[in-house]
Amino acid sequence: MNKWLLRTIHKFSRAPTYHTQAHSNQQYVNCMPCSRTYVADAYADALTSQLSQHHDLTEVSDTTDLCKGLADELDVPTLSEVNRQLVGEGSHRRLIYSVKFGNFKDAMIQFLDGYDANLVIIEKLPSGVFADPFELQHFVERKVFLDVAVFGDTNLELPSALSNRSAVEIHFDLKTSTSMDYNLVIELPLHARYPPLDASGYATVEFGSPDLLLRYRRKETHPDPCMWAFQNLHATPVEKAAWRIPCGDEAHTGFVSSLTFISALVCSMSIVLAASLTT
Repeated sequence: MNKWLLRTIHKFSRAPTYHTQAHSNQQYVNCMPCSRTYVADAYADALTSQLSQHHDLTEVSDTTDLCKGLADELDVPTLSEVNRQLVGEGSHRRLIYSVKFGNFKDAMIQFLDGYDANLVIIEKLPSGVFADPFELQHFVERKVFLDVAVFGDTNLELPSALSNRSAVEIHFDLKTSTSMDYNLVIELPLHARYPPLDASGYATVEFGSPDLLLRYRRKETHPDPCMWAFQNLHATPVEKAAWRIPCGDEAHTGFVSSLTFISALVCSMSIVLAASLTT
């Protein structure tokens, strides 16, 4: 199930579209009910369909009716620059995203006055790296993120060899970007799993480009069902980030095992001796 979910998330930004906005190089990617919080939720439901192995979510029946009324010509936010950098040392690091929008300030203000809009970042994590969902929830509580979720393998204790890949979906409220002149800096804390043994002493993992989407809906209330509209921001692929994770050398296995056994034996005998002297 985790592998299917990751494949469909990856296909989301490349899925065929069924609405094209006039006089714009952006296209509608999809629409879904406001009751669905995450993009990956919609794909998780689609995977249960008999057609899920052959069709994207946009091809599931009745989805083409969801965007009715949201295909108006809009001057939606567009990206002018996206950068990503892996910072930190050791087994705990951060991905830092720098996102700049290219619209004129007046156009951005006008759009955000009429629409609730979020930047959605979907980062597909390589094998051997995980995000702590409990840690990320603190970012939501401090209002750094509007919302965040981890999909796939969320078992934090498993080593790299026994774990599956995962993906992180971050929602960032564009309204808060007005105070930053629409230039966003977003940090995602990540952690390394214990990698397999390697003679070089390091295991290297690489991050591909994230998917960036614009999610928006009208602010005014009306009797029609509430719908989120999505657009792929078509971000230019960022440079791959590489993380060299320290790992054990298989040649040292015998020595480390022997030393560990002797240490455990000495400690056990010390505990028994101390207990016998106190009785």
